[in-house]
Amino acid sequence: MMTPPSFRRHCTGLSFFFLLFSLASWAETKTENVASAPVVELAGTRLIRVKSGSLLEQKFNITTVKKERINTPLLVVTGAVVARLPIGSAPKEDRWQFNSIELSGVYADWQRAQVEKDFNAKRLEKIRELTSAQYHSQKLAVDRLRKLVATGTEAIRDLTAAEATLMEVQLGGQKDVYEAETALTVASRSRAALERKLLQEGVDPLLLESSAPGVSLVMADVPELRISLVSVGQACAARFYGLPDQVFAGKVRSLAPTLSAERHTLRVFFELNDKADQFKPGMYAEIGLGTDPRDAVMIPTDGVLHSGNADYVLIGAQDGLWRITQVDVGESIDDRIEILKGLREGERIIGNGAILLKPMLVQALQNEEVGGQRPHFGTKP
Repeated sequence: MMTPPSFRRHCTGLSFFFLLFSLASWAETKTENVASAPVVELAGTRLIRVKSGSLLEQKFNITTVKKERINTPLLVVTGAVVARLPIGSAPKEDRWQFNSIELSGVYADWQRAQVEKDFNAKRLEKIRELTSAQYHSQKLAVDRLRKLVATGTEAIRDLTAAEATLMEVQLGGQKDVYEAETALTVASRSRAALERKLLQEGVDPLLLESSAPGVSLVMADVPELRISLVSVGQACAARFYGLPDQVFAGKVRSLAPTLSAERHTLRVFFELNDKADQFKPGMYAEIGLGTDPRDAVMIPTDGVLHSGNADYVLIGAQDGLWRITQVDVGESIDDRIEILKGLREGERIIGNGAILLKPMLVQALQNEEVGGQRPHFGTKP
């Protein structure tokens, strides 16, 4: 049976209309799926996904990390002149000037303790020499009497008396030596205690002994979290508030053996040349520690996000993915900051605009604290 042409044309039109309807429905579904994709979301442990081409991504200033040769300080702290040794003809110990009466008094006690220690050391040596001489003299007398008693020329009672005297000399000598050793120990401990007190007051006693005339001793407190940045021999620069137009170079001479229990800081001591007689005890300064030339990683300050007690940057993992990475930071220079650890040359990071992702960073860190359970969420355009 033949199908009328009109019927065939009708069927063809329906098929074409159905095809158009299907394409429109598919396009609408696809548009809805694209529209429903979040602009930003957590994509794994410490991973943030940002939709490519989104307005949010366009706000990021992506920077490639490079190293630079710098000599700016690793750390800047506040310090003060605690002692000064001017040039003069008087004995060195009489020329030291201190920033407080208390420190001056401790120094005087420390000097007296050294005199007592030296006296007791010499006294102990002499007592040992005397005791040894008395013992050997009496022992020779006992040995001579023993020979005479053996030949019958001396009475045995004389030998017994001489042996008793030898024991008395020996015991008396041991007592004298013990008393002298005790006196020396007390003097040594007293001096050691005063050395610790000098450190607590802000001056290294070893520098008081070794410093040459024409120097000033400066002390600075370094926070406990930053003590790894400081070492003996490290170059430093001081800018005194009273001498604002000058910079004075120096080196770290010593570090305190313990941290301050009250402030949790480490005391750092260094010398400054003061032959021009510019410094006075008590003068304050801004101390830049670690000014030796070095290759440093510098990034925009806005690229560092602080959360809790740590700092983080966002490193490019692949297209649209950014890895949350903890870093150790140094000092800021204008609008840039030095990264001491956690970032390598050549890596891509988000500089300006990173703050827009801080809520996601905080959420990622919170998820780690609760066991890594990550809820799915995001911001739709």
